[in-house]
Amino acid sequence: MRNGFPNPLSGAPTSFKLIFGLVAAGIIAGTAVEFSAQNSPTETVRVTVTDKDRQVTRNGDNIDSKYIVFTDKEVFENTDNLLKGKFNSSDIQGQLQRGQQYDLQVNGYRSQVMSHYRNIISATPVAPAASR
Repeated sequence: MRNGFPNPLSGAPTSFKLIFGLVAAGIIAGTAVEFSAQNSPTETVRVTVTDKDRQVTRNGDNIDSKYIVFTDKEVFENTDNLLKGKFNSSDIQGQLQRGQQYDLQVNGYRSQVMSHYRNIISATPVAPAASR
């Protein structure tokens, strides 16, 4: 017991230590990526909503869901964001109408490999242009 702290992995096989290290590194990297996405700069995008849905994933007893918004430009997710102070995802999802144009404040990154979408922070309807 050097330095006053026991090493719980001192007697573990090398392969276990390697797997443990990789899992720990993966958790740390995933947390860093998620923090970076939630804290990324906000951008305004003008889109027309084409459809909306709720995506549900189940892993054993764990159920996770998020709102998805399909537009003429790209697909977005609509989830709460602690770092941006956004806690009204359900309200925004309920207000979005198919065929309506919106200015969306979005942040985050699109990763097709991880099925990760940019997140909607706010949605402002665009008034139709006046006819001449």
